[in-house]
Amino acid sequence: MTTLSEHALEAVSTGADVTASEAALRLLRRDIVSGALAPDSKLKLRVLKERYGIGGSPMREALAQLAAQGLVQQSSQKGFRVPPLSAAHLLDITRSRQLVEVEAVKLAIEHGDADWEDEIVTSYHLLERLYHRLRGAERPDTQEFETRHQRFHRALIAACPLTSVKDFCDQLYTQATRYRLLLRRYGFTREVVLAEHRILMQAVLSRNKTKAGKALNSHIAITADVLLSELADRALRRPAAKTSKGPRARTKQPSKSRRKTK
Repeated sequence: MTTLSEHALEAVSTGADVTASEAALRLLRRDIVSGALAPDSKLKLRVLKERYGIGGSPMREALAQLAAQGLVQQSSQKGFRVPPLSAAHLLDITRSRQLVEVEAVKLAIEHGDADWEDEIVTSYHLLERLYHRLRGAERPDTQEFETRHQRFHRALIAACPLTSVKDFCDQLYTQATRYRLLLRRYGFTREVVLAEHRILMQAVLSRNKTKAGKALNSHIAITADVLLSELADRALRRPAAKTSKGPRARTKQPSKSRRKTK
């Protein structure tokens, strides 16, 4: 049985028993989404074992699970890597969310009861309260905001009876969150953020599936547009690639001490 390091136990402590593979999964997901493990970096098993204090077998199992969820790239020859950031990938995530999450919220509207509605309202107010509590701060605490933000989006589709669809929505949401955290360009005021989520909450609670679908589709798109713009700007700012010949070689001049006098 693999013994978890203190670092691993502290990072995943939830008051419940945690296996080594569960700890590895949570730690890797956290560090990939936050950027602590950089995009397009190689995930070497030896380095990860030392970093997290978790054995090779549970670490491999966690990497395989994350590869299935799209947070890790796996190659038979090159091993595991953190996926790079790209406009094509972000568009794929965005359009997939618009298709799947919109259908999930429509099914939730069909099957949702009063408890479902109560959780949507509660999760929105928790998000709103966080913004008001930290009004004087430059921006809310990232971890606390992300926890409350994800709770709200999960609440919207919680009454969807298709568990696999909700799981897929979770995976896509996590991938989209990674782009948002790594690109760090979210040019909306607190008031605009709250207004966006309030509109979404009200559209879903109206139980008008067409209205709710359009609101969610727009909500997903607006952030993606900002992030795609940032990706384009970064591509323009990136230095031009070197030619195959490389930079011009600098002619080495002999030092004065080595020059011969005639």
